[in-house]
Amino acid sequence: MAEFKFDDSPTYQLKLQDVSPNGAGVIVRPDSKFLTLVAVGQELNLRLLAPDNSQIATGDYTAIVEHVSELGEGPYKGHFVVGLSTLKKVS
Repeated sequence: MAEFKFDDSPTYQLKLQDVSPNGAGVIVRPDSKFLTLVAVGQELNLRLLAPDNSQIATGDYTAIVEHVSELGEGPYKGHFVVGLSTLKKVS
């Protein structure tokens, strides 16, 4: 799970996908306001709530949005994946 907080918006908790030591993807519904709040190249603060067997540690990070891509197949077909590269762990 990844948690994002923005000014004047609710907190977003999104499902993690493709977690690696250098980043992760989050699954976003196509009608989510979250998609209007992020853009490629944007730096974000996020809290990762990683599963026990994850390659990345739970904690607070800064990350860069690398891509926003629509999924064309699989169980999340029609949803979007927001690809993030983690810059640094802040706590």
